Amino acid sequence: MRLTKLFLLSTALTGLVPTAYAQTADTAPADADAQTYRDNEIVVTAQKRSERLNDVAEAVTAFTAETRQIIGITDLGDMAQFTPGLSYNAGSDRVFLRGIGRQTNTAGSDPGVATYIDGIYDSATSSVAGSDFFVDRVEILRGPQGTLYGRNSIGGAINAISKRPTHELSIEGRATIANYNAYSIQGAVSGPLTDGLRVKLGGSWFDQDKGYFRNVAGGRSEGGVSEGYYLEGQVELDLGPQATLWLKATTTRVDQRPRAVNSDTPWDYAPYPSGALTPGSQFGFLFPGYQALGSATSNPGVDNIREFSADTEGRARTRGTFSVQGQLDVELEPFDIRILGGYRETRYDSIADLDGSSMTEYRFPLAPGAVCGFVPGCTPLTVNPSQTFGYVEDRSFGSAEINFLSKGDGPLNWLAGLYYYGEILDQESHFGTPNQAQMKAPANGPANPTGDSVFAGTNLETASYAAFGQIDWDVTSTVRLTGGLRYSIDEKRAIESLRAVCLGCAAGLTADQLGSLTPALDITSTIASFAPADGVVSATTIDPVTGRARRVLDDSWNSFSGTAGIQWRPAANSLVYANYSRGYKSGGFNAGGITASPRTGSEHVNAYQAGVKQGFGRVQLNVAGYYYDYRGLQIPLSIPTPSINLTGFFNLERAKSWGTEVEASWQPVDGLQLLLNYAYADSKIKSCCYFDGADPTASAPGAQPSGPAVGGRFFQSLDGEELPFQPRHKLAANANYTFDVGPGSVTLSASYSWRAKMWASVFNRSYYRVPTSESVDLRLLWTGKDDRYRVIFFAKNLFDTTSYDNIGGLPGSSVASPYVLPLTPGYLVNRSIGVEAPRTYGVQLSFKI
Repeated sequence: MRLTKLFLLSTALTGLVPTAYAQTADTAPADADAQTYRDNEIVVTAQKRSERLNDVAEAVTAFTAETRQIIGITDLGDMAQFTPGLSYNAGSDRVFLRGIGRQTNTAGSDPGVATYIDGIYDSATSSVAGSDFFVDRVEILRGPQGTLYGRNSIGGAINAISKRPTHELSIEGRATIANYNAYSIQGAVSGPLTDGLRVKLGGSWFDQDKGYFRNVAGGRSEGGVSEGYYLEGQVELDLGPQATLWLKATTTRVDQRPRAVNSDTPWDYAPYPSGALTPGSQFGFLFPGYQALGSATSNPGVDNIREFSADTEGRARTRGTFSVQGQLDVELEPFDIRILGGYRETRYDSIADLDGSSMTEYRFPLAPGAVCGFVPGCTPLTVNPSQTFGYVEDRSFGSAEINFLSKGDGPLNWLAGLYYYGEILDQESHFGTPNQAQMKAPANGPANPTGDSVFAGTNLETASYAAFGQIDWDVTSTVRLTGGLRYSIDEKRAIESLRAVCLGCAAGLTADQLGSLTPALDITSTIASFAPADGVVSATTIDPVTGRARRVLDDSWNSFSGTAGIQWRPAANSLVYANYSRGYKSGGFNAGGITASPRTGSEHVNAYQAGVKQGFGRVQLNVAGYYYDYRGLQIPLSIPTPSINLTGFFNLERAKSWGTEVEASWQPVDGLQLLLNYAYADSKIKSCCYFDGADPTASAPGAQPSGPAVGGRFFQSLDGEELPFQPRHKLAANANYTFDVGPGSVTLSASYSWRAKMWASVFNRSYYRVPTSESVDLRLLWTGKDDRYRVIFFAKNLFDTTSYDNIGGLPGSSVASPYVLPLTPGYLVNRSIGVEAPRTYGVQLSFKI
């Protein structure tokens, strides 16, 4: 299966994303008291037909561009605050809905929440949170989308709809200035060229050169720092009275100094920290004569989570990003046809500091009676411990879909379609010690020119096919039955490669004994798995030229998914619904590690949901409840090995989750709007038994060891644990008041969000507990006459509260050593914490002609 760019590009250009415009409802409200509220009701295409939001019989949250302007929703993190059940980790770019999402970014795994741009699947979740200058509306469908949406929508789907070309000439511009030296400029021109032909050209430039984290070693700040541009062009063509073609092309480029995580635990001063293949960097601080940048000899993040010490500057670049997509709508009798598709390619590369310190050189001390002392010319080993993590990704993917839609006359409405998705991904991970000369010339293997201690590479090809259909039957004027079915086939083929090289890690060949004679050793053959396994279609071999182990993985998965539901409309402003959905997510591979268990089976969820959408005059109250029977959660977990901890891919047996979600809006008087959303969630896992890489001895409070020790390490039961990234409680509120001032209007907007603690791992331990978070945002908007001008003053995270969205951990060293300082009491895990943005403030000016 080889996907060619030419095929995908030609598919897209033949006229290939559902028509969806933000518009006001044209149906008059049932009572005059509801006039103000319902005239602003949003029309969405969650079911691939235009419907008012409160007429959709499922849990949907929608943000129009105007709503985002008033509340201050700029990215997925903001959307997560105001969407019940939604969680987002900025550092890993992972989305979770009701506890279902993506547990790893490893090649061969897939998201659990499907993200779409104009109905076209996009694997980069952050892409759905584009600026409201270009995005007309974002729809978030909470719960499995087993019928109408494509691959991996087991947790839900997020669809961003672009602002389309206008029917009259329109020129828009926007400029923003904020603290941290942040600037952006956006502009667009749109309108008709001739009758039936409309175009739009737009673009933006953005720059922030001061980061949220300070490098005490003297390097430049990191986190939030970025510079780049975005360009888009659209064409909309009327092909006669019954057909419309829409095309869109984009390109972007971004340079960043990213940092979203930092450590709040003391440095690990062990000679070889747990899992390390080369001498530790912090070990050097225990001896005189070391060389380091700056003066920090302990982790500054312990006292200030926004400070770090590093000798390698974090950098990330997005290059060669290009996308084209389109849609052809044709009205026929007795049904309509919609053809949609698109193609995207991008290259991403990054480098980050891995050792967590600014140490550049030290001498590894010799043990008493060391062999080196008896060898002429032998000296203590000079360690250059700067460790880096380099990542390179080349990705190209595309999809094509054809829908057949009934006309909507009569009691039966139906939709049927066919779907195809293809992707090629080349991914490389380099865990390197580039300044250590010995690492480039292992004593027992070919040259290692990049100095990698671990190299992991994957070439992955994916193909997905589906056929689907859904029927809505109006049994009476107030009762509707819905049934849908989808059949999906997913195919994946991966070529994975691995190499591991260590320095002084073999018994008898350690740095404290051999000093400058310490050899680097190729240990690939001791780490890579050579055993048969599910999904493995070729024996593991080692290339004598590169030293890399190589193996081929190949498998396919298929499943039925779908939905069945009933809805009842007792009154014009009331909707009661209940439905069952079966969600499916393709199985995958933990590609790149050549592990003993590279394959996982598919995920499934049986979801039972019920809800009420009720209007009370100026009040709208939407309540949804759900119960999930979740099977086969795909999760990466550590596998104990004699030298380092590798990661395997596993399916958990079962999890149950349940919750209630509330969205409410109230307009007590003209101009004043109050918004509130709240979510309660709980879950229980049933599965056994797995290894917690952060607590190998199962000695942390709450550990559940199961079975005998294996090399001093214990597996643990997960029975009773909660799903990660599913807070028990979550609340957000906004109050905004608009009043006339001279030729325009002023809007005051205040938002408050709060989230309870949540777990970052299936092991619910204190070191994986993400604390509660809260934030207060303020906005002041002045809008000129006819909405031609607008000025916004904004402050986000007004009180500069430090909040977190993720926590990861590695075990602290516990092996006795004469060189190791006593550990801080309770210090069991080296934690890395995802830190959300600090207080930001600024002003935005925009115009529209």
